[in-house]
Amino acid sequence: MGTFLEGEIFLLVVGFFIKLKMLNPYLSLVFAMAGAFLHEIIYFFLGRWKGREILLRNRHTRKEYRRAKKLLEKYGILSIFIIRFLYGMRMIPMMLMGATGFGTGKFVFFNLISLFFWAVIYLSVGYFFGKAAEHFFGEAKEYYFIAVAVIIFALFLILIYPRLVERFRKE
Repeated sequence: MGTFLEGEIFLLVVGFFIKLKMLNPYLSLVFAMAGAFLHEIIYFFLGRWKGREILLRNRHTRKEYRRAKKLLEKYGILSIFIIRFLYGMRMIPMMLMGATGFGTGKFVFFNLISLFFWAVIYLSVGYFFGKAAEHFFGEAKEYYFIAVAVIIFALFLILIYPRLVERFRKE
């Protein structure tokens, strides 16, 4: 569910729990990829159905549509790999790929490859956060949940808070 909604932060936390041996790394990888894939395939088929109409409906998505379209025109199928690491750019490019007629098989194949690298990288970063927390806190496991809360709060401040402030200023 976490990667379906907000992948990067969730994967960092899961990686942390993998380090604590509270989660299985292989199952975590599979479920992380499955959640993100489900999210993206829904938007891909939504794009096939009414993508252009939906994307051009309001000012914000129109701007993101143009940005994503330039990326797709410039890099083609490789844009799936680029989009994967651009925070906040998952929905619109997936809809655009559906709307512009990307082949479903081609999309699924390259999307799964990019999802694998994305999940491994973020899970690894979370794992190393856990390793650093273990080094910092030693064997005091009761502090791990505090460390996770601090990491989540810090990531929220860095990644989400500026977007919220920008959105409220525009409205």
